[in-house]
This record gives sequence, C-alpha cells and structure tokens, in this order.
Amino acid sequence: MSQTERVSAKLPLTTKALYGTGQFVDAVSSGAIGTFLLFYLNEVCGLSGALSGLSLAIALVVDAFVDPLMGSVSDNTQSRWGRRHPYMIGSLAIVFFGLALLFSLPKGWSSLPLFVAATGIALFLRIGLSGFIVPYIAQGAELTDDYIERSSIVAWRTFFGVFGSLTPLILGYVVFLKGKNIYDHTAYIPFGWTCAAIMTFFATICAFGTLASRHRLHQAAPNQDNALLRLGREVIEVFRNPSFRLLFSSVLIFFIAQGTAGALGLHGGKFFWKLDTLQLLLIGMLTLFGVLLGLPAVWLTGSRWEKKSMVIWSLLYIVLTQAGLPVARIVGILPANGVVLTLSINAVLAGIAITYLTVGFQSMMADAADEHELMFGARREGLYFAGLSFSTKAASGLGGLISGLALSAIGFPADLASKGGDNAHIALATINDLGLVYGIVPGAMTTACIVFTMFYRIDSKVYADIQAKLAVRRRMPPAQLSDTLPIPENSP
Repeated sequence: MSQTERVSAKLPLTTKALYGTGQFVDAVSSGAIGTFLLFYLNEVCGLSGALSGLSLAIALVVDAFVDPLMGSVSDNTQSRWGRRHPYMIGSLAIVFFGLALLFSLPKGWSSLPLFVAATGIALFLRIGLSGFIVPYIAQGAELTDDYIERSSIVAWRTFFGVFGSLTPLILGYVVFLKGKNIYDHTAYIPFGWTCAAIMTFFATICAFGTLASRHRLHQAAPNQDNALLRLGREVIEVFRNPSFRLLFSSVLIFFIAQGTAGALGLHGGKFFWKLDTLQLLLIGMLTLFGVLLGLPAVWLTGSRWEKKSMVIWSLLYIVLTQAGLPVARIVGILPANGVVLTLSINAVLAGIAITYLTVGFQSMMADAADEHELMFGARREGLYFAGLSFSTKAASGLGGLISGLALSAIGFPADLASKGGDNAHIALATINDLGLVYGIVPGAMTTACIVFTMFYRIDSKVYADIQAKLAVRRRMPPAQLSDTLPIPENSP
C-alpha cells in the first residue's frame, strides 16, 4: 500500500482513541491554569492583578518563538521514531514538573521574588507544552487525508478533552479547594501535583500508544538548513497562504477572548454571580456535558454542514450570551433567583457550540495545511498547528494579562485570603464593573472572529479539488514537480 493509500484509508477505532488521550495535556493544563491560576496568584499568594496577569503573559513571548520553532523542527525531523514522537516523549517530564511546581509557590514572599518564581516556572512549563502539543496536533492532521475522517479525529480529541477539562474542576471544587479551602495556600500544592500526574499519565499512553501508526504520517524531505534560518523562511511561507492567515487570526482572537473570560471566571462566578464552589462546579460540568452532547450532533450533521457555517453560527451564539447575560443581570432583567438556572441552560448550549467550534476550526486548519502543500509543495502541519497551539496558550497569556489589568483598573481588591475571603467588603460598583469586563470585553473580541471566518474559502468542493490535484502531483516524477510550483495565492 502506498503512502497516499495508507493516509486515505479509514482509521481504526483504537488508533483514534489512543491518539485522543493526548488531549489531556492541553485540557488539564489549560483548565488548571485558566480556572485557578490568576485567582491563586492574586487572592491567595497576594500578587497584584497587574503583576499576576503580566506573569501569565510573559511566557507568551517565549511561545511566540518556541511554538513555530517546534513546528518547523518536527516538520523536518527524520528518525526511526517518526518526526513527531521524539518530542512528545521528551516533553513528558517537563510538563509534569512544570504544572506541579506552578501551584507550589511559597507563601509569604514579597511581590518581586514571587513574580520571578511564577514567571520562571510558567516559562519552563510552556516549553514542555510546546514540545508535546505542537507535534501532537500536527500528527492528527497527518493520520488521514479524508475530509470527513479528519472531523472524526478532532471529535475524538474533543471527547477526551472533556474529561481532561473536568479533571481540574473536580479536583479543585470538590477535592482540594472546596468551600473556604479555595483561599488556603496549602490546598493548592496537592491539587497541582495530582493534576500533573493525571495529565502525564494520559500523555504517556498517547505518545507510546500511537507509535505503531507513525508509518501513516507524511515523510519529511531531507533538509540540512540551519533550523533558525529555515524557520524564518517557513513562517513567511505559511503566512503567504490566505486561508492560514484568516484561521490564525480568528482562532487567536477567539482564544484570547475566552482566556479573558476564563481567567475572570472564578472572580465573576463568586463575586458577580454569587455562586458557591459547588455551583461553580455544576456550571463547569454542564458546559462539558454540552460538549459531549455536541459530539453526536457533529457526527450526524458534519457531513451535511460546511465547517465554516458551523463555526460562524457557534461564534454568534457565544457572542450573544457572553456579553448579554451580565448586562441582563446588571439592569435587572435577569433576577437573582433565576441566575443558576439560566447559567446552567446556557452552559449546556455553550458546550454544544464549543464542540462545533473545536471540530470546525481544527479540521479547517488541517484542510488549509493540504492547500499549503498544493501551493508550495511542502508539508507544514507542524507550523500550521503551532499557530493553533500558540493561540490556545494565548488564552492564559494575553487573556490573563487583560484580566489582571482589568482587575487593577476597576480597583478589585487583591489578597482576599488575608481580608476575610468571601466576607470581605467589595463595593457594588466594583462588582458591576467586574461583570461588564467579564462579559462584554470577550464578547466584543469574539465578534471579530466571525468577520475573519466569513472570508475563509475552503469548503468540501474546494477541498476535493485540492486532493485531486495533490494526488496527480504525488504521482509525478520529481523532475516535473518544479513545473507545478508555486501556485498563486488565490488559486485552490
């Protein structure tokens, strides 16, 4: 069987399941950091909102370099372990210790040492996450070239991502940080180590369990160029593809918006919506339940609904509810006794929308990577999904920065652990300001994603044409390939 036939063949169920377990790395780390880290640094360790947000954002500068470098390096790696697995396996210890230590910061340090320690550990963790997540997601784009089967792979990744996202919520709100323990510094240490252990366990299953499928991946052409010089050329190359530019812009803005909402979620839930920890867990679990409900919906409708359409409609729902519900509460349209029910229903529907977004965005990125091969004659899955990985980490980076600055701007108090916790007095105007920045700011940013996505052009017909042309090109003798490259940017 040829390479093309192997990649086009239907994937075994076990391969999809083993591959899907790797999503625990992104889901657990993002859930723990996005939900609890800003609150931990700000209200438990006593770091100001601005410095807490800045600490989360500085690591993003490193990500901006490391993610594309990792994508380029893995794209061009040749080894008996394949071009993705060496980095996934090599990152296991780094992600484990990085996440564990991030929630083990010492109590009582002054701002500067605490800021330096938190930032240094975050940088260490970011490097490990880049080493695993970028090759991992790129691998998913190479396991098959089938338009529908790719959506199935993303759906499996989403399925395991639900349980990965649920892990820090249960460990936090039920096991370690329940009730007043959310202000207890010592409770965060076992929380961090347990999250890290579970995340690394499933990452190990994925990394070694998918080794047998590495023959399905496209092979890298020999390349002896300097890695940094090659990276510069390849980054310029991928940004020449308008499909990548649109997707990258939309996904980046979306994750920054949701990272802002997520980083403020614990503040917003406790102080604006007046929810206790069990109610916060309920909302989080219902969101993930909605994500699970969205999976069969995607499987049933995905072959009949273009990916672009499912993304746009899902974004529209998120914008309307994210910005609208806090405003409705402030002006009195949403009464206090209806908050939990309203948020619960919205959580389920938002979870369904998130599934459509996840499957749509990631599958569209894989399709754009094939378009890139047609345009430039090179496989760049690593760089393409480095853009996706960078975007997800921008959620806790720039999202955390925006959230921290917002808390400082509205005068929200820090170090509530030493000021009475939930009993500390916070002015009503400050609470309402929290609700506005918690809802309207990310909602406005998400609106921009809709605009970018509307200009994306690869649908099922265009993709079929891309695959047909690639099939012809792959059968050509090497001497004839130069006559087909490059294809102009506005051609499929």
